[in-house]
Amino acid sequence: MSFVALLILLVFVSAIPLGLALWLKKRYKKTKFVLFALTGLLVLTQTSVWLYDVSGMQAYNHYLQIQTFLNQPFTGLRQVGLTRSKGIIALSYMSEGLVSYAMQNPARKPEIIALLKKAIAIALHPDISPYQNINNVASWGEEGLYLSHFNVMLGSYQRLSGDRTYLQLNRTISEHLAQKILAAPHNNIRSYNKAQDRWPADNAVTLYSLYLFDKNNNSKISLSPIQKWLEYMETKGSEPKTKLHYSELTGIEKYSPYPRGCALSWTAKYMSDFAPKEARDLWSNYKKHYQKNFLIISAFREYPPNANINPDADSGPIVFGMGAGATGLALNGSKYVGDYLTYYQINNLFRLVDLLANILSSFGDKKWQTLTQDILAISIQFNAETKVPWY
Repeated sequence: MSFVALLILLVFVSAIPLGLALWLKKRYKKTKFVLFALTGLLVLTQTSVWLYDVSGMQAYNHYLQIQTFLNQPFTGLRQVGLTRSKGIIALSYMSEGLVSYAMQNPARKPEIIALLKKAIAIALHPDISPYQNINNVASWGEEGLYLSHFNVMLGSYQRLSGDRTYLQLNRTISEHLAQKILAAPHNNIRSYNKAQDRWPADNAVTLYSLYLFDKNNNSKISLSPIQKWLEYMETKGSEPKTKLHYSELTGIEKYSPYPRGCALSWTAKYMSDFAPKEARDLWSNYKKHYQKNFLIISAFREYPPNANINPDADSGPIVFGMGAGATGLALNGSKYVGDYLTYYQINNLFRLVDLLANILSSFGDKKWQTLTQDILAISIQFNAETKVPWY
């Protein structure tokens, strides 16, 4: 987005509270001074948040945190307080972000290539990888989530470096995943050996990793899997009324028949590259049925209002129906589909939470202190902040 377009967006966002103040001033004349003072403060705050992002300072601060994480010895997942699956997700998100950041800052390319190598090495650590030997194809089983995110990391490394060190492994994983999607029920593979679920959101990552391999190497491995997956999701994998993807396709979970916010935010990000039109349509329907706007901030529901389902590790806390996971991941979904107004509304919410976390952590609250150092949250934000087209 150009500077002029961003300036227009800022004026539009700032006009919301200003318009409200003018309306209230006309109706309640005695409140004029207070209303204009509050509006001025709101516009100033919004401008500072916007400039913090557009100037690159926000991304730079997150880059320094990621750089520190990757440069220190990795001693296991306890070091970062993540599960095995969230560990590989964090590494995948940060790898994409690092590539985009290097494209915007070419002088940092050599150091970022070195960081990507370290990220790949960490992804092979026994605490994260389910395999003793990643080259043993016979042992791969049904670990679709790990293989897909690891494949994204390999493709990200090749995109930036041009180095073919991991090319054969990248190709083997891509061919393996493509064959599994074509042969799988629902054209969706499983994410874990120990779970029979078939989550479309995780398969969106799989397809993106194949698409990235094809773009890097001028091949066509992804074409048929993408076509089959899109056909299934449109005809059988979506709720007829909302046209939103079901969260799980086998029906074995209580939430299976419902579209989930965290899954839709996630899916929009990855679909935006390999199926941009379908991603925009999905995002439009998602906003129509799940988004709630509160002036300069925005949030997304985790479930439709009629669903009575408790929060879980994927949804995070759910407050008045609004999901932390759905809203947080929508930072990437909105940026990737080009919905900059929603992106800045959610970015405002992130900055508000960051401010609260920093204030409370300064008083010794360990829970909030941990939040300010959460490498998964940092990687998700960095990925969104740095997003630029790769091809």
